[in-house]
Amino acid sequence: MMAVGLGKQAGAEHVHEQGMQNIAKNIPIIGNAIIKHAPILFAIPCIENAFDETCKIIAVNSDEIAEEEPKLLQEAFANMPKIIVGRCDVLVVDEIGKNYSGTGVDPNITGTFSTKYASGGVKVQRMAMLDISKESHGNGLGVGLSNVITKRLFDKLDLEKMYPNCITSTVLESARIPCVVANDKEAIQLCIRTCVGVNKKASKVVRIPNSLHIGHIMLSEAYYDEMKNYPDLEVESEPEYMKFNEEGNLW
Repeated sequence: MMAVGLGKQAGAEHVHEQGMQNIAKNIPIIGNAIIKHAPILFAIPCIENAFDETCKIIAVNSDEIAEEEPKLLQEAFANMPKIIVGRCDVLVVDEIGKNYSGTGVDPNITGTFSTKYASGGVKVQRMAMLDISKESHGNGLGVGLSNVITKRLFDKLDLEKMYPNCITSTVLESARIPCVVANDKEAIQLCIRTCVGVNKKASKVVRIPNSLHIGHIMLSEAYYDEMKNYPDLEVESEPEYMKFNEEGNLW
């Protein structure tokens, strides 16, 4: 927050201008310089659990931040949710948004990063994004991480709100426009059809409401035998067809 947040746009641009390959090195250097030269009294780290709820609030003196923050960061990573399966052919995201992640979806969950210098999350071959939250006000940064979006989502994009983010970060991939199709059904079909090396009649498809709330998700029938006896997992229904309305959108 000192290295990027306090400096607002100018601070963010300064941190990113040497490229994503150097950001992990530069943030501690910049942060420590600010602690040394600015009147930083203390920090209040807040850690969330896997359900987007605050589970820990502590105070850290300024001279302890450099030592304590890496420990707290590892604790926060350990609390992050994850999609129960490690790999899927198609990931369907009902809604993206800046209220869920700075890049519409959290790449630590979806596995779709805009840089080769980061990794994690589920291994995905194709991803479809279906809609964008009202809270985003048209800032659809992150659509470039997808392969297919709906016309519904496309029509809500405000490019003037998207571009400042990617220009500041120097990562233009997040604002690229992927394939645009008429409705949810076509988006899912296009993703499945263009998967390679998979049985398309038994595709492994995961559907999530967004990348922040994944306590309830949908898995295709190909996962059923594997997941029905998984420990600490409740199977809420038997396999059934996806339900689309007359416009071809999911119920």
